[in-house]
Amino acid sequence: MQSHKASLYMSPTRMMVVSPHLVADVHQHAVMQFTCSLDGSPFSVWTDSDGWQQTEGVLIDGNIAHGVKDFTGWQVTTCIIPDARKGNCVKNKVLKGQPLKYFKADEIRPVLDALQITRRQLLPDSSVFHALTDAVYDHLIGEETFLLPLDNRIVLAIRSIRQNIRDTISAAALAAEVHLSEPRFLHLFKEQIGAPLRQYVLWQRTAVAAEAFISGMSAKEAAYEAGFSDPAHFSRSFLQLFGAQPSSYAAIRPFYQFAFFQDI
Repeated sequence: MQSHKASLYMSPTRMMVVSPHLVADVHQHAVMQFTCSLDGSPFSVWTDSDGWQQTEGVLIDGNIAHGVKDFTGWQVTTCIIPDARKGNCVKNKVLKGQPLKYFKADEIRPVLDALQITRRQLLPDSSVFHALTDAVYDHLIGEETFLLPLDNRIVLAIRSIRQNIRDTISAAALAAEVHLSEPRFLHLFKEQIGAPLRQYVLWQRTAVAAEAFISGMSAKEAAYEAGFSDPAHFSRSFLQLFGAQPSSYAAIRPFYQFAFFQDI
C-alpha cells in the first residue's frame, strides 16, 4: 500500500524520518544522522566547516551544527545514538574522527534501493525497522556489523528499566536483581550497551515521553509518564537528543504517521 503521508519512526536509540521537501534550519543534536534523497538527486548541506555543499548523501556526527535544503522529492534521514553499539561502529569505521562524510548516489545505491520500501508502505514492526536501519549503516561501514548477543543479565536489566521507567531507577537495585556487585554491573552495562547506565535511562525516558506526547498527552503528562521530574527536564532532554522542542513535533502531528519500536 502506498504511504502518502510523511512518517517518523522512533526507538530508544534510533529514529527515521521519511518526508518530502525537507528544509531544516541550522541546528544540532546528540544523534548521528544519515540523510539522502530517495531518488538519488542532489541536495544542499550546511556545516560551519564547509558552508553550503551539494551532495546525494551525507553522514553527520552528533553535536555538529548543520542545515539541509533543496530536496526535489522525498528524503530519508536515519538517526542513531553515537554511543550505542551500532553508533560506535559507524563513528569509528566511517567518520574516523571527521565531523561528516559526503556520498555520491552511486556509492549509496544499495541504500537507496533498500529505503524505497518507506514510500510504499509503513514499516510494520521493530524487526523491519531495525533491519532497514542496520542495512543503511552496514553499507556505510562496508560490511555487515556482527555484534555479539547481549549478556542475559543486561537484557534483564533493560527490561526492568523499561517496566519501571516511571520510578527512580537505581544502579544498586538493578545490580542486585541480576546478582552482580554494583561496580561490576555498571562496567558490564557500559561494555555491552556502549553507554553508561544513566545515559541509557535518559534515552529510554525521552523515547517513552516522546511517544506519549506525540500520541496526544500534554507535555506535563508525558513527562510524568516517563519518570521525568518535570516537563522542563523532558523538553531539555528532547532538545539535546533530537535538536528540536517537543512542540515542534506536535505541530507536525497532522502530517506525519508515527510509530515507536523497542530495541530488544
